[in-house]
Amino acid sequence: MPFVQLLAKKPVDPDNPEPEQTLVGHTSAVIKAIQIFQEMFTEEVMALIEPEVGLDCWQTALFCSAWLHDLGKANDHFQKMLRDPHFRQGVRHESLGLVILEELLGPWLVNLWSDYPPFLKAAIFFTIGGHHLKFPDKEERGHSTVVFLGGHPQFRDLLEIGRKRFGLTPPPNLTDQTFSLLALDGIGRHLSKLRRQLDLEFSSKEKLFIAASKATLMAADLAGSALPPKGLELDSWLRERLQVILEKEQLEKVVQQKLQDKHLRPFQRQVQESAGATLLVEAGCGSGKTAAAYLWASQRAAGKRLFFCYPTTGTASEGFSGYLREPDFEALLIHSRAAIDYRLLENMPPHSKFDMELRSLQLETLDTWPIPAVVCTAHTVLGLLQNARRAIYAWPSLVRAAFVFDEIHSFSPLLFQHLLRFLEVFHTAPMLLMTATLPPERKAALERVCRNRGGLTVIQGPKNREEAKRYRLQRSPEQDAWNYVEQTLAKGGKVLWVANTVARAVNLARQALEQGLPVQPFHSRYRYKDRLVRQRHVIDGFSPERGALLAVTTQVAEMSLDISADLLVTEYAPVASLIQRLGRLNRFAEEPEEVKLAFFLKPENALPYAKKDAEEKFWGAIEKWLDQVATGLPQSQRDLAAAFIEVERNDSQLLEDHVFCDWLDDPWSSLSKRHSIMEPGYTIEVVREEDIVEGPLAEMAIPMRIPHDKSWLRWQQRGRYFIAPLGVIDYDPFGGGRYAREKPYFEII
Repeated sequence: MPFVQLLAKKPVDPDNPEPEQTLVGHTSAVIKAIQIFQEMFTEEVMALIEPEVGLDCWQTALFCSAWLHDLGKANDHFQKMLRDPHFRQGVRHESLGLVILEELLGPWLVNLWSDYPPFLKAAIFFTIGGHHLKFPDKEERGHSTVVFLGGHPQFRDLLEIGRKRFGLTPPPNLTDQTFSLLALDGIGRHLSKLRRQLDLEFSSKEKLFIAASKATLMAADLAGSALPPKGLELDSWLRERLQVILEKEQLEKVVQQKLQDKHLRPFQRQVQESAGATLLVEAGCGSGKTAAAYLWASQRAAGKRLFFCYPTTGTASEGFSGYLREPDFEALLIHSRAAIDYRLLENMPPHSKFDMELRSLQLETLDTWPIPAVVCTAHTVLGLLQNARRAIYAWPSLVRAAFVFDEIHSFSPLLFQHLLRFLEVFHTAPMLLMTATLPPERKAALERVCRNRGGLTVIQGPKNREEAKRYRLQRSPEQDAWNYVEQTLAKGGKVLWVANTVARAVNLARQALEQGLPVQPFHSRYRYKDRLVRQRHVIDGFSPERGALLAVTTQVAEMSLDISADLLVTEYAPVASLIQRLGRLNRFAEEPEEVKLAFFLKPENALPYAKKDAEEKFWGAIEKWLDQVATGLPQSQRDLAAAFIEVERNDSQLLEDHVFCDWLDDPWSSLSKRHSIMEPGYTIEVVREEDIVEGPLAEMAIPMRIPHDKSWLRWQQRGRYFIAPLGVIDYDPFGGGRYAREKPYFEII
């Protein structure tokens, strides 16, 4: 069939498309966008890759990749697909484009490549191939040939764009050409040959150059595809929004509004005035680290963007609502459940102006571009290293940002390795890392990585608070703990009891309920909308003006609950987790008038932290720590940390700094979700069939342990959610969800 127009985007009328829907029009829009990006953040990219790679290489790579990125769309399959929704193409345009570029246009462009270092041609080719994160394409689609439409006059118009830019000779007179898609002589053979030619030994700076080029092209392609159809002029819209940066006074005001009449602590001033590229703040719970972080940002993020990264969605939402209710700048919350939190939580601040604009235009994929302050989970940022699409789309903001990573002790080993790699790659970006207590091997790994960042500056929390005696730790049988719980509640006190499994937590809560005690359970195995309610019940119930309360929780309490208990009962857990749990005991007073009691119970097994064959070592580390701190004498946060470091120092192992990252370490391939930044989990997101009509799936989802049998693999799946058939999961708003075939929680010992 003849094609009057060569299209890049699906039009209403294929013969009379809008200019930006044509191949030439869309390419021109992407070139314009990439030139704006070049103006906005070339300085930051050069700081990462110079002196090994120069400015001219960067500018040439960006223009060439934007100019040539879609030339593979000039084929009969792609053009038919845009006109017929039932037609499936036999090859992706990125793959065909690389073959055309090398086999048909290579002789014409050879003088362009020869003026630059050999890696530049490879960088441009890899950028073109990777601009949709679907390369290499291995899907077989049942076609034996594809026709490249090189004789179309609009393809020659496309080539003219670059000829004028680089002063090249007239482009070759190409004709339509048929390419085989068969295994032995098809596109795949051409790509294998091309890969062998381009398989160079790239330096780390050259790999970063390629990764940055890919991310910039993806952002430019997104802008060129998304903005013109909304009637938005690329140049003015991008420039106005991308130039928004933070100012020192704006961030200082955030702290002033939060503290109101309270004075800054010397510790917070010390954090604010720290000039190092990498700052580690080790301070106990309740010491004012977050306020100190915004003061640090007032110096280090001024003239930049800011990403404030929390370990969980719950802590991100709490941090966002707690500090950015009415800032003098645009702020954005990003995580997988942010939209639900906005619908269901009463304490969320209103959406910002730019956020509302993007939502109204259905341009949420561009959400970080106009907004200078982003609160998110660490995965949102570190996902860049494994080609997470959301992180790559945030590239125009990430490359110009300062970063805060909170609670880094809670990062899984794999996530922490990605943090190390991020520090290594973004070696010029200001970074603030915060923790209550960091294992020695993690601190040593940070020090190794930060040698090339000018060293690691460490600031300890406020001395008076860190050294204040606030805990008395005691090993205890469960019955003794119950006696103290009842006594504390009788006096109107607050008790936090932390169990390591949901089953034990719910069982304890039901026991308390049967005894007539005021109790609220809280764990992860609720429908998400119910979990938010339960969290609010616990936090509000611990308010001083409320009466007695026993909160029985799992380890979710370690970070998501800003509460202060009069008594803590906790099962044995990793020592860093125990210190976090203790941070919820006697929390708020700078120098408490009395010491509060904490009971430590050894459970029947070490799940979910250690398997049976590793229990002895697991228990041993905890007992060694307790030997030092459960002495009957009052303990401070600094005492707990010092004992932890002493125990860990004898047992610590070298933490590997380097982790393979798709974004950096495989320039040829560009695939998303090939490697995770987190270890494989033991839960799946489940929606009960009974709940499907009750509300959005995201609100009804329950994180459930993966069933022992394989029947769940046959369950219906909707996106990330598995639909549990009727009767498979019992649920009640108090205890949460459990598999119906299991014993009721109350019967589990």
